[in-house]
Amino acid sequence: MEEKFTKIIDASGNEVEKNESTFKLVQIDKSIHDTKFESKPTTFFKDSLKRFAKNKSSVVGALIIAIIVLLSIIVPAVSTYDVENTHPAETLLLPKLFDAGTGFWDGTKRYEKQTYDVENERPSGDFKEEAISNLVKYQDENGVWMCDFTYDIYEEKYGEVTREVDNVDIKEFIDSGYIKLEKEGEGYKLTILDDKSPLREIVGVSENGKIIGVISQYRYLGYDTQPRYLFGTDNLGRDLVKRCFVGLRLSLIFSIGLATICFLFGLCWGAISGYFGGNVDLFLERFKDILGGVPLVIVVTLFRLHLGDKLWVFALSLFITGWMGVASRTRTQFYRFKGREYVLASRTLGASDNRLIFRHVLPNSLGTIVTSSVLMIPNLIFTEATLSYLGLGLNGGHSFGNILSENQAFIQTYPVLIVLPAIIISLLMISFNLFGNGLRDALNPSLKGSE
Repeated sequence: MEEKFTKIIDASGNEVEKNESTFKLVQIDKSIHDTKFESKPTTFFKDSLKRFAKNKSSVVGALIIAIIVLLSIIVPAVSTYDVENTHPAETLLLPKLFDAGTGFWDGTKRYEKQTYDVENERPSGDFKEEAISNLVKYQDENGVWMCDFTYDIYEEKYGEVTREVDNVDIKEFIDSGYIKLEKEGEGYKLTILDDKSPLREIVGVSENGKIIGVISQYRYLGYDTQPRYLFGTDNLGRDLVKRCFVGLRLSLIFSIGLATICFLFGLCWGAISGYFGGNVDLFLERFKDILGGVPLVIVVTLFRLHLGDKLWVFALSLFITGWMGVASRTRTQFYRFKGREYVLASRTLGASDNRLIFRHVLPNSLGTIVTSSVLMIPNLIFTEATLSYLGLGLNGGHSFGNILSENQAFIQTYPVLIVLPAIIISLLMISFNLFGNGLRDALNPSLKGSE
């Protein structure tokens, strides 16, 4: 290669010779073009969903929430038990899943150290003989006969019993086409036309002329088969499982609706306060501090006293302070992101305030805001339950607060009446917490594309 020298001026101002043959383009014989991306393009939503799916605890939380919500829809629709009216004949039934005699979850109760009636060969007291099993009799240290036995509560409530049958009931059975009754000498001949007939057998006639018969109690109460209550019944004879999920449905609808309103209002309030700052922020924050200084119980009480005991009044009293948490978190996030370089660059290029808020600041803040706000739903359910427990909530319904308030007297004798709704609330709180943490990571734009 022929060397070619050129004269150049160095940094010191001296004239030197430079050999141009040392300056060669490495890619002089290669074509330069854009490199094709090997990965497929994705959207922010798809990328967020992918990151959320990788968080196993959040997925489990979401599944638990979905199952509980589905149960709150399915159980009230499928279950035929009536929870709107009282059922005095079916009060405080024990949980039952298996047949009596299984020894576990079978609706039986174990009695110990009960006085034994030796003459009648049965335990003393108002116990139905057909419901007694596994009886063990013995004498105590004083020579008094005692006994231990298993008692089937469902047999007592739903089994057959011999008693006088009222003439009104006899007429109803005949009119319904259940039986045919014919006079036969001094007695009656019974013909069962339908298996739904509560009257199963005629034993005789009482002195006042009424029929003494064997009555199937579950048929008399209108059931086709003997009921089984998975977690028993309350003190008014209502199925605890159905009542809990009816209450959960009411609480979820109420809480989700109110949380949505509080979230949107708090988001707008916090965005305005954090973005504009200055006197606007000062005025909005002082107004929020004044409202936040009033205890919630006082707010709810004053609203009830002046506006009445209505659903919208209760919702309004919770809304008065319910939006403040979202507003504070939104304000903090806007102060954090509004001074970033990309926001300043967009402002320099002439972006409007609306574009800066909704295209630049809010998307980066959304992860933290949504995470904290997701917990509003279980918190509102818990708040409603607490206020209803104190008599300030949704009176007259099947909310969790009413269930806990009505069943607190049976916490020692029938703890399941308290345990079941408490477990459901606890699962909701934990699951929403896990779900919210997953949303926080999934909606964080800084993690977009990360593995």
